[in-house]
Amino acid sequence: MAKAAAMLQLSRRDFLGTTAAGVGGFSLALGWHDRAFAQDKEPPKYGAYGMPHGVVENPLVFVSIGADGIVTITCHRAEMGQGVRTGVPMILADELEADWSKVRVVQAPGDEARYGNQDTDGSRTTRHFFMPMRRCGAAARQMLESAAAARWGVPAAEVSAKNHQLIHKPSGRTIGFGEVAMDAATLKVPASADLRLKKPAEFRYIGKG
Repeated sequence: MAKAAAMLQLSRRDFLGTTAAGVGGFSLALGWHDRAFAQDKEPPKYGAYGMPHGVVENPLVFVSIGADGIVTITCHRAEMGQGVRTGVPMILADELEADWSKVRVVQAPGDEARYGNQDTDGSRTTRHFFMPMRRCGAAARQMLESAAAARWGVPAAEVSAKNHQLIHKPSGRTIGFGEVAMDAATLKVPASADLRLKKPAEFRYIGKG
């Protein structure tokens, strides 16, 4: 019994020592990995950004608005039981401040050069495209706000979108999405750094029952 206990203690010490050495080796490997990437021209890409054709964040690819105010959102990923054909457009519509009753969803054809990665595997569509679709919605919203501001001759900062309308806060004037959609489509898409994303407390669809 004493011999067995000694063997057990020795094995435990050996195990802990081996584990510590392994962790140290792993840390060194990570450090080398980071330094190697720091010397590259492009940073490492993760998630959908690192997949073939990556991510497209152009709202003109995913959103169209008719003169009647109907918003058509293109879902570029296939529905395979995860609810992405509803969830992904809802994420975009939330940032757009669209009235969901006036939203139509269409399925994109297979065209990764236009829509970005369209793999359907791993149940990862929402994880990978949550932020890209939010940014698309926010960009489209800001383009509508800018178009309304130009129509009224006021600063864009005085205009905000709310439930399918553009509102000039100082005067209370309103205009529908459809009335300025064509003007908005001619504007430059805002850079990602210039987007004003909603705060979670402002979400209308994301995370709601």
